[in-house]
Amino acid sequence: MYRILLVLLAITLVCSVAEALLDKNTQQRVDAICKQTIDNKFCKGIFAKKLVTSSPSNKDLMNVTVTEAERNSAKTYFFISTLLRDAGDERSGLQKCADAYAIVNIAFTDAVSTAVSFFNKGLYGEILKLTGKLSKGVGICKTDFNVPGYHINPMVEKNRETKVLVAMEEIIGHMVSS
Repeated sequence: MYRILLVLLAITLVCSVAEALLDKNTQQRVDAICKQTIDNKFCKGIFAKKLVTSSPSNKDLMNVTVTEAERNSAKTYFFISTLLRDAGDERSGLQKCADAYAIVNIAFTDAVSTAVSFFNKGLYGEILKLTGKLSKGVGICKTDFNVPGYHINPMVEKNRETKVLVAMEEIIGHMVSS
């Protein structure tokens, strides 16, 4: 029990220190981005864990968001693939999610280079078009089915995280285009 408490304390300390390393201006920008999403805590956690400088540029914020979104969608696609092995009667619902995340995963993979390229060229409207496609892809994955072995459909959480990451990209795109 002591070790578990120690590990939790260490994680809390690392997250607090990571947030403390951001300068005041950056923290205000992160707060402004995250308060517009459906999960403020998840959003702030992404920036706290992934920002490597205390005063990141908008490009750095975009890079963190796009890179984390790509990683998240790949993990989600793999997760769905493992669920499909034992899907039984719920196969059609999970297959729609697999199809959706195949689209989302490819789009996020392309976005890593494309969004940064658009960003560098000042084509912020193109970034917003790209995130619009991602939102539609996530929308294909409905969560109105049961998943064997889960009391609550785990795709609810996976979709929420993906929607937050897409929203973060959209918000940063709007910030720099205004």
